Amino acid sequence: MNTILEPLLTPDQVQLTDADRRAAISKLESAVRQAALTPAQASDRQDRVLAARTRGELRMILAGVADAAPPRGLTTALRVATGVWLVTCVVQFVVWASLAMFGHFDSPWWLWSDLGLGAVVAMLWWTNESYHRKSDVLVTQ
Repeated sequence: MNTILEPLLTPDQVQLTDADRRAAISKLESAVRQAALTPAQASDRQDRVLAARTRGELRMILAGVADAAPPRGLTTALRVATGVWLVTCVVQFVVWASLAMFGHFDSPWWLWSDLGLGAVVAMLWWTNESYHRKSDVLVTQ
């Protein structure tokens, strides 16, 4: 269960994969081609990417490169929405189960709000993950 919730509750603590590193290096190369970074800056950052262990470290390395890492607000929104979703799931299920024990067994009404909040969490997760999977950056001038 921890491996499922880790990317949702602590997205900056997720361990980097080889695919994450390749995508980050590709973003740095793209930034050089678009003159957003000098080759020396990109080389220094590439060395730091290879030494990085978490996505939070990667965010700091890619700072200043437009559209290269998810904004801090996105990861914060993901963490908050996931926390609210988990608390809501547990509380509503406990209320439903308690009512069922006293003979008020209804259909699982709690699923509707949990599925809705789950959809919000899923969209935030997908958006956050998309930053780590793309290999180009968009430079706005």
